[in-house]
Amino acid sequence: MPICKRDGFDLNQTEGKNETFHDNDLVFCCYITKRIFRDYENYFRHVMAINSTVWQCEATGKDGLTYEEAVKSERVARKKMEQFKQSLRAPVLLVIEHARQSAVKTLNIMVSKFLRKRFFLNEEVTVTTRKNAVFKVVGIKAGEHVPEPGNGIYEDTEQLEYRLRAPNGEEISAPFDQLRRQRAEFNQENLAMFIKNNVVRVDGILRPKPETYKQYVTDANAHFSKIFIGKMPRYSPAKIKRPEAKDTKKQSTLNKYIVKGEESPAKSKVDAEVRAKLLAEEMERVRLEKIAKCAEMERKKAEKKAELMLRVDQECHELTAKTDDLERNDQLVLPTYHPIVTFLPDHLLGDAFMLREFMHTYSGLLSGVEVFRQNLSFYEMSRAFSAREVAGPLSDILLVLLGTIFDLQKEEEEECPVRYSVGRKPFTREPYISMSNASHTQHYCKRHFSFNLNELPMDALTLSEVLRLHLLASGAFVQERPEKWRIMYRNGYSSIEDPGLHLRLKHTHILRALRTQSIVQLDFVDIMRVINCLMAQILTYSGTINVIEERMERTAKAKSDLRALVITENKRLAAVEMAKRKLTNEHNQQCLSDDIKQDAEKKQALAEQLNRRIADLTAQSDREQRKHEYQVLKLHSELFNFLIYLGTDRCYRKYYVLESMPGIFIEHMPDTMMDTCLAQPPVNKSPAELRKQAQLPKVRKDLRIYLVKLYSDDDKKKRKSNTKQSLENKENQENRLNGHGPGPSAESMEIGGGEDEEQAPPTQFELLMCSGDISNCIVHSEQHPQRKVWSYIYQPEEIDALLRSLNPLGWRESELLDELTQMRSLIEQHVKNCPLDLLTLDTEKKRNKFMSAMHSETQRKYSQANFGLPEGTELNEVLRLHLVDCILQLETDIYTGDLGKLKVKDMERWRQQLLDDNFDAQTKLQWGPGQISSEAGEVDSDNESHEDYYDHDDDIKDAHSQYTKKRYGKFTDPGQCILDGEDTSSAESQAQQTQVRNLASALLQVEQAIGRRFLKEPFGVTKKRQDAKLEHQKFISELNLYQWEISLMESTSYSQIFLHLSILHDSILWNHSTSKSLCKVCRRRTDPEKMLLCDQCNGGTHMFCMKPKMRTVPEGNWYCHTCVKNLGLTNATDDKQQEQNKRVPRKKRKFIVDEVDEDVDEGVADNDEDEGNEDDEEENIEENELSDDPESVASSTSAKAKAKVAVRSSGRRSSRRLKSKEIEDAVAEDEDEQAENDSSVEADENDTEEENDEEQTEEEAVCQICFYDGCEVCCSRCSEWYHLECVKLKRQPRTDFVCKKCKGNETSRTRRRPSHADGDADDGEDHEEPQAKRSRSSRNSLRISLDKSSNNNNNNNNTSTNNNNRRSGRRANDNLPLNSAALYDLLEQTMKHQAAWPFLRPVLPSEVPDYHKIIKTPMDLAKIKSKLNMGEYQLNEELLNDIQLVFKNCDLYNVEGNEIYDAGCKLERFVMTRCKDLLLPFRPSDMNADGIC
Repeated sequence: MPICKRDGFDLNQTEGKNETFHDNDLVFCCYITKRIFRDYENYFRHVMAINSTVWQCEATGKDGLTYEEAVKSERVARKKMEQFKQSLRAPVLLVIEHARQSAVKTLNIMVSKFLRKRFFLNEEVTVTTRKNAVFKVVGIKAGEHVPEPGNGIYEDTEQLEYRLRAPNGEEISAPFDQLRRQRAEFNQENLAMFIKNNVVRVDGILRPKPETYKQYVTDANAHFSKIFIGKMPRYSPAKIKRPEAKDTKKQSTLNKYIVKGEESPAKSKVDAEVRAKLLAEEMERVRLEKIAKCAEMERKKAEKKAELMLRVDQECHELTAKTDDLERNDQLVLPTYHPIVTFLPDHLLGDAFMLREFMHTYSGLLSGVEVFRQNLSFYEMSRAFSAREVAGPLSDILLVLLGTIFDLQKEEEEECPVRYSVGRKPFTREPYISMSNASHTQHYCKRHFSFNLNELPMDALTLSEVLRLHLLASGAFVQERPEKWRIMYRNGYSSIEDPGLHLRLKHTHILRALRTQSIVQLDFVDIMRVINCLMAQILTYSGTINVIEERMERTAKAKSDLRALVITENKRLAAVEMAKRKLTNEHNQQCLSDDIKQDAEKKQALAEQLNRRIADLTAQSDREQRKHEYQVLKLHSELFNFLIYLGTDRCYRKYYVLESMPGIFIEHMPDTMMDTCLAQPPVNKSPAELRKQAQLPKVRKDLRIYLVKLYSDDDKKKRKSNTKQSLENKENQENRLNGHGPGPSAESMEIGGGEDEEQAPPTQFELLMCSGDISNCIVHSEQHPQRKVWSYIYQPEEIDALLRSLNPLGWRESELLDELTQMRSLIEQHVKNCPLDLLTLDTEKKRNKFMSAMHSETQRKYSQANFGLPEGTELNEVLRLHLVDCILQLETDIYTGDLGKLKVKDMERWRQQLLDDNFDAQTKLQWGPGQISSEAGEVDSDNESHEDYYDHDDDIKDAHSQYTKKRYGKFTDPGQCILDGEDTSSAESQAQQTQVRNLASALLQVEQAIGRRFLKEPFGVTKKRQDAKLEHQKFISELNLYQWEISLMESTSYSQIFLHLSILHDSILWNHSTSKSLCKVCRRRTDPEKMLLCDQCNGGTHMFCMKPKMRTVPEGNWYCHTCVKNLGLTNATDDKQQEQNKRVPRKKRKFIVDEVDEDVDEGVADNDEDEGNEDDEEENIEENELSDDPESVASSTSAKAKAKVAVRSSGRRSSRRLKSKEIEDAVAEDEDEQAENDSSVEADENDTEEENDEEQTEEEAVCQICFYDGCEVCCSRCSEWYHLECVKLKRQPRTDFVCKKCKGNETSRTRRRPSHADGDADDGEDHEEPQAKRSRSSRNSLRISLDKSSNNNNNNNNTSTNNNNRRSGRRANDNLPLNSAALYDLLEQTMKHQAAWPFLRPVLPSEVPDYHKIIKTPMDLAKIKSKLNMGEYQLNEELLNDIQLVFKNCDLYNVEGNEIYDAGCKLERFVMTRCKDLLLPFRPSDMNADGIC
């Protein structure tokens, strides 16, 4: 409201509020009051009235304001008054009514004190012990030790207790000192505002306004007893000051002092004295006035100076204060960036960049990232999101991310076992319903696949189904212990925060599509959503969090060191300047002496000395400066070792520097909006004003001095000039707002004097500023045609232009400017190799060149991405054809390996129909525990699902059915809960489901054709010995297979069938296949025509490897010793041998198997861990098998029967084939040897007594060292018994054992049986064997004593030679083809050992600077595992040598007693133990030189 008058604000009678204006009308607008005038006179009068009137704030009473300041003050006051707490208004009014005060200030103090000491009923407060919780006061009571006041007034209110209630109904009690009010709701300012605006003075007393008191007290029926305990405090009322009565006495006249007549001389003298006195008084008055005038002038001068300094301070603040970028009016035009045009669409480009940067940043954490050579190339990324390929780079990306998640889950389960709980109570809202379904998905995998979800086999074919199950299982409920562990070690993470859960809730269509389609068939936007979800899940695990925290710690340390380095450098520079001044002062002092002044030579010498000293000081300072710059560059390099977010500019464009892609990348995405269009965008200053502002000092101190000097000359004149210019800018603001409207008219520009500008000011679009129009705003409009989503810069000139155009006073651009300035040198070095040919594909020629380069770079790796099918083939057809090939190959391997046979009439027709997509099962299919059937044909065949395992009678079927129904219930797909609304009625979808059903039926037939004895866990039992739990295990394995069958027949996609096929393939004992049979003695596949196969387990044994050799194929079924011993089977020749043994007692002789040759055929190594374990078990039993009576084999030569000969389906032949002449010679030698065996029967009978005596002695044998029974070896000379451990042997010797006592005797006794090395007893037999066998037998097979080798530990070469020459009667693993299963097991257990932490990764030079100077060949366990994964090892010995190198390096670098030395010693002992169990040769370092395995 105006202080003086209100003229100028009455609306013109001719210009009403409803007057209509047309588009072409010329009007005048006052932006202050938002008024429009047709007449310029009215407009001018209005503006002048606004600017010339002094205004007062109606709410606060503050005067001396402009119109804008008054409006703003009233608006702020109203806002503050509205923020005053509603629950406090009634108490305030009650206190005002009760206090009866006359001074507003006193009333404010009184009410404030009253409110600060009390909290009232129904008031919302916070409790200091409960953060982020709001409570309502529901009760007030006195404390336990507070007596009730006699007058009912509680003065000491701080002792009261308040009963509080939370929104959820929880009630607590809290004392006064724990309660708080929100500062915005109650403070001294809004309280004073409320009191000022709601009181009225009545008879000198401040009373509440009647309408306010009625609203908050009377109508609300509010009394003090209802809002607080006790009575209202008593206040002393103020005294009422009434105005004094006016004095009615009239002033006397001067008539009495006027006397007519002449004055007497005496009176004249008196008058002179009076005049003199008056003159003196007048002079004193003048003097005092002069003094007062001088004081007034000094006061005005001081006020003027204060006003000037205030103006300077305000101007400095306006020129140096930072504000929002869009609200500034001093912006410069930003440079134009290069738009990014790639092979990928713009909406995928940002996510693709982030994916590549993620894989580059966390390459050490990702599992299987070696497939991309440690980083995803741009060509591979482009192909992944542009080509539809089953086994292309996209599937590899998903496999790496999903495999990493599974590995992190396994690491988490090792630290804290995770068990998923299914909610007992039903949930009625999301996300708890989905979390409960996720828990069921985890149990679904264990039920139907017999594996946990993170243990399922993954490849490009099974990826889609495993990914679908993973997304469905994300966010599953876990038990309390793992939940607490996650909160502690995963930064408060819980299942409800799982990104997979949010993806499932937000994008349900992805899960629906994955149920019937492959992941590569989805839209690329959905695929990118899945990838972002997987990356977000990786970032939630503790391993990733540790990596991020380590990087943040390194970054914080680097920043701290950088700040300390800068401070130190500033101090050093200051010290250098101080030293220079000190030298100069000393020189000047010396020059002041009379001797120096008169002697020019001394003065010149002193000057030269000063220059030399200053030059030395400068040179030293330059060296320190270069050292400082090097350290700063090093610290900047540490800060610049991963993705850097530089900042944001005025229009919210984000600036990145990517480590994987050189360049500065600018993103302008719609989701970066932080606000809306401004109602009145600021008008940018003219170029002349900006140039003038650019010339001002940048430092605040210098700017202040400049402004003081500028304003001190003619402050009034310049203030008028600035006011006039400001008025012109305000009047013409609308015409220059958007930059594309017509210029100002001639009438409105008359005041400016027609001054020509040098150049036109930039528009809002050119400045990238808000225009105020959402439809045409480059900042806030998502559909603006000139909006570039992604762009980049890389040249130093472009970076310079960007630095010059950024506003240092904008909030966002100032931060961006600081980051760019600080990192400029490193950024320029990084971005100079920006790949322009990859980022600027704006022509067809460049696109073709890029496609050619992408094809050449990725074709070698992904040439078979669609399994050799022509380009353009539909993905469903690719998956179907490859699945058919896999099923047929599995069926062929089973059939040719004698593992089973399909029960169909015409197998060739079955195969052909499967190929032709015209499948006919030719039988009635049955699956599951209840034997669910499907009528597919009627043939006379056995409908049992499997052979020779169970006689599937009704009792067993009922048992399986009841157990399954009781435990699992009806089959339900885990994605069934999100299938609502899915359209499966299309012909294409139904045709695909038919094909999936047919292929599932075909795989079911193949599975049911496999013999149960050829299945291992979880679908079979590989345990050999009978025990009480074997039947239960068989029952469980049968149940697991039935659940697999049910899930298979419910498959809806090819990926699900591939997953079932992979699990089935891994559950088959392929080492029992006749096409992969190895000899149990020599472990070779050579000479298949001389290999006998066990009719039970298909295990093979060369006839010439048996001792004695078997001449002919035995009659009837032949079983190996393992099956005879474990399964109770009997060979046809055993009965005849037993009868012969009854008639002719014989001496039982022991035969030892020869050592195994080093040069074994390629492919003997078995990668399957279970197969390797089983082979080792069978080898351990084979010695006993070959120690049978030789006549039991020799007597079978007279029998004529059908030969069981191993035939290889792969067509691989023996490395050497025997010639016909060699075969005839071998047959002749066999006949001679048979005659010799017959003649030796009589000699054997004579030794029967001696053998019986030996057996009796063995039963009573006592070790001569430890004197315990159970001995295992007997000296061939003194017949004394020993334990193997007591004589330091690992196994039974292949030759006669001689104890240490007998070795010292000079006379040696004749051995019981000559060895292969000492005699030619087996020369005739060696000719019967193939060449490879003879070469093995010709070597020295004597075992080297461990005592001898332990004495030679100092000689590493001799020890290595001795260890390599040692052989055993079993399979020797050194220098044999790679036993991947055993080596993987050894590496996994070694890396998980608690002492393996120093050897898991390479030693960095930054951690140990002199390590690589001492250790020339570093090695670590991670590198060994990588080399094993990449197939760089060919022999077991190569990997073991690298493990030995790890411990040798540890022994070489560390000293005994060191922490790492002790860990290496402990870990090496563990490796020695494991190698001993796995029969792997390991040579320890000097840390454990006493132990040898």
